[in-house]
Amino acid sequence: MNPGDSRRELLLRYIDGRGAPDERQAVTDWLRSDPAARAFLREVAEQAVLVADIERTALGRQQELWRHTDGDPQGLTRVRFRRWQWMAAAAALTALLAIASLQFFPMRRLEIARVSKITGATQLFGAGGNVENALQVGAELLAGDTLETRSIDAWIELELRDGSKLTVAGHSALRILEQESGMLRLKLLSGSLWISPAEQASATPLVVQTPSAMVETRSAQFDLHACSTETTVRVNQGSGRMKRMIDGDEVKLVAGDQATASLGQRKPLTASPQPKPVNVWVSELNQFPEVTLGHWLPPNATASIRLAAQPLLWPIPNRDPLLLHVAALSVWRSSDRPVVLQPGAQLIFRGRTERPQKVRFGFSTQKMKGAFAGKFEMDVAPQSLGAVGQPWTVILPISRFRPMQPDLSSSPEGLELGDVYALTILEDAGLELSHIELVPEPVQQKISSPALHE
Repeated sequence: MNPGDSRRELLLRYIDGRGAPDERQAVTDWLRSDPAARAFLREVAEQAVLVADIERTALGRQQELWRHTDGDPQGLTRVRFRRWQWMAAAAALTALLAIASLQFFPMRRLEIARVSKITGATQLFGAGGNVENALQVGAELLAGDTLETRSIDAWIELELRDGSKLTVAGHSALRILEQESGMLRLKLLSGSLWISPAEQASATPLVVQTPSAMVETRSAQFDLHACSTETTVRVNQGSGRMKRMIDGDEVKLVAGDQATASLGQRKPLTASPQPKPVNVWVSELNQFPEVTLGHWLPPNATASIRLAAQPLLWPIPNRDPLLLHVAALSVWRSSDRPVVLQPGAQLIFRGRTERPQKVRFGFSTQKMKGAFAGKFEMDVAPQSLGAVGQPWTVILPISRFRPMQPDLSSSPEGLELGDVYALTILEDAGLELSHIELVPEPVQQKISSPALHE
């Protein structure tokens, strides 16, 4: 590979010290990954040293002649060794030393992302084999690191090297890949993420891989949702492209588009306008949607379909973790259209508990055609659930859910519904869910909304 003219110019600016800080970083990254670039820089450096050596030899000979002619300059043209040549030679020697260090000494892996915000149960599997059960704000992420958000109400915000913001949703797994040809590369193994590009016009190209697709963009604001067999991307600003991994089929996406790539898909990959949102949603448990957290139970006398909560450790800084029991479903996996939370909307949960226990209900959101917007929760006291062991129905106005991240959104109204969940804290209450539904306006039933337990 021969460096192109633009890269040759970048290398020359690097060697004489005229390069901007971001250009010098780009050259350093390039030199680390491309032997041909190192060879080119070595050649330039050697030439600069050679020129300096010739000039120095000529100057030495001239001085010797002056001594033999008693300082008579007649017939002699004085050689002047210009300052820039000394500087070029010094820079060239520095570059040669840098090349040697790149080739013969271990390199410190570059930080690719940094944790800027975090909540909930998280885990880091480091490239070096280390495992951390709770990430900290400010933690540096390197190539080979894998993040996991281990609960539905957990999330992580990352700041990438170019200033882009990335939010990893609950119950997701994200791997940081090695940079390649100047691109930031990530792999979303499962779950959801949102990307907001850096403000500067020359943002670093970004590639996000999933088990079924690859999305590449430089300036798009988009959200990506992936499972083991399917990936959906929605571009809200800017543009990008999506490639299906199984056959390499590609499609370009612009603002307002979405596309879905599936391992079982054989039709050409196409972009379509994002569908208009709806204000109703039903869990459709009888279709056995993919569960985010929980496990299916066999039918009983009161319900044919039941999703039971599963245990989960919730880390708390400087304290022992809490034991939760959580049942959760992802709305995007069970609806082909965005679901908007309108003023006056209510969430209806049907289920049962085997022991008296406070139940916490919650949901995650994102801005309509925008980024992650936080989670909302409310608690229901055991006395509001009726007799222990009997089916209950709770009708919860979304206005009564408290924001868990008020700096992102103080109210759920106007946001898109993401995941929906219910959980108990400390004790296993035998929590089961048989139905979840969003209705756009108050439901007229004999059962009233339970009292909010703070």
